[in-house]
Amino acid sequence: MAARQDRTAARGAGISFMEVVVAFSVLALLAGVLTPMVGSAVEESRRTRAARTCQAIADALGAYREDHGAFPPGHQGDGTYSYANRAWFGFGAEVLNPWLFDGLKRYLAAPIGLDPWGQPYSYHVYTRSDPYMDVVVLSNGPNRECESWDGTLWNRGRLGGDDLGAFLDRRR
Repeated sequence: MAARQDRTAARGAGISFMEVVVAFSVLALLAGVLTPMVGSAVEESRRTRAARTCQAIADALGAYREDHGAFPPGHQGDGTYSYANRAWFGFGAEVLNPWLFDGLKRYLAAPIGLDPWGQPYSYHVYTRSDPYMDVVVLSNGPNRECESWDGTLWNRGRLGGDDLGAFLDRRR
């Protein structure tokens, strides 16, 4: 009788195959539910980071203008009209680093680099004529395609597609 109790106790102490299958099924179900939620949170974090960086660059452009009476001349050497969009011109907003980060006064906490999707930020400063003035900084967003290189959008305070960005209030 003692031997029979030992065998029953030993059998009851282990995990059955069915219990393992149920446990894995529950884990798979949880993973299926949580994965899109985590992916969505990561993407929202990237969007927030890109929008904040665009706003920081736009604010730095405004602060530079306050201190110097003009926007940085950028790659074009013109404080009234400068721009950067690597897809079309071969360089991005990082060309502003000599004025906004490397100069005597730092207008940014870190140099302008790539957006959260590994693309360069773009910017456009055009202040030669009113009402067609725009100062905009943008990220191409998750699809990595610039859908906003359009002054008619900017003058209405809009960006196209999934692009993210910031506009500088240009009132004089």
